[in-house]
Amino acid sequence: MVKGGGTRADTGIVAPANRLQALLDLSHRLSSSLDLNDVLRDFSERAAELTGATAAEISRWKRDENNLVMLVEYLQGKDEITVGGGQVYPLDDYPATKLVLETQEPKQIRFSDETADPSERGFLARRGLNALLMLPLVARGETIGLMEVIDTEDRDFDDADVDFCRALCDVVATAVRNAMLYSEVEELAARDRLTGLYNRRLFEEQLEVAVARSVRTGEELSLLVVDLDGLKRINDLGGHPAGDEALCALAEALRTSTRTTDVCCRLGGDEFAVILSASLSDAALGVAERAQDRLAELGRGQYSFSGGVARLVEAHAGAYDLYRAADIAAYRAKAAGGAQTLMGIETHFQAEATT
Repeated sequence: MVKGGGTRADTGIVAPANRLQALLDLSHRLSSSLDLNDVLRDFSERAAELTGATAAEISRWKRDENNLVMLVEYLQGKDEITVGGGQVYPLDDYPATKLVLETQEPKQIRFSDETADPSERGFLARRGLNALLMLPLVARGETIGLMEVIDTEDRDFDDADVDFCRALCDVVATAVRNAMLYSEVEELAARDRLTGLYNRRLFEEQLEVAVARSVRTGEELSLLVVDLDGLKRINDLGGHPAGDEALCALAEALRTSTRTTDVCCRLGGDEFAVILSASLSDAALGVAERAQDRLAELGRGQYSFSGGVARLVEAHAGAYDLYRAADIAAYRAKAAGGAQTLMGIETHFQAEATT
């Protein structure tokens, strides 16, 4: 029963007789895909539907950081996929959640239960919800994440609900694990072996995506292109190991001067780029300044770079136009003596975009 006299039919929960078939169908669909986004989107939508809940979430347990990272949420017919790391929940702030992960036992929280974990009740209150069922995602005996079924009703999930959700978790945990392993292999293939930054192939793919999103939504987009100054001289004086050390220092300077949502890449040789979504050109110049300072620190004053920043200013401009504008600005900075970052000339950039 639901508080207030509602029946199970009122909640929209799929009848037990139909749950097995729904579970088999879901298992088949999940096993046919190695794309983590597809797996998460399909599962979260169906989990909410099959349990009659308001929302369903899946989060990944990052043991080394002692937190949960939300991967997907399906809320009232709208799903949100977060690839680059979503909402982070420090487990020190949510002891009941951590207990579920460690013991691999489900737990439900009701806002009406004043003895329940106050942090979990606070989570429900902030979202205007009343009931939460947490279940561990276990693959090959290891907890890899958490499934949460959340409801606006002050609902008591019965044994049948819990057993069914456990079966759902068994299905999705294996699919998520396989997709994560596949993603890790793809991730390695998209990384530069020396610096660990993304490579040129990934850069080209992500820049196309970022430009398309900017054109569609009007979101600001800037690109920073940098060249390490004097790589040939560094190699001539200290050999290729010295050159590699300088390149790795530049990679580290860029990585520590940017946000987790920015995409840092090594394009090849001494050329690097950073895709700065939702960033104005002034912010991109700020990134370049921080990175320049950090590189000088890492290289004990021996390293510097020449940079160029371009901003997407025309809807009809493409990824190549944006890259070329930033690259030309970086070339101008190097020709002017290096150790500086210049803005691309927007009028020139627009003209290039129309040719």
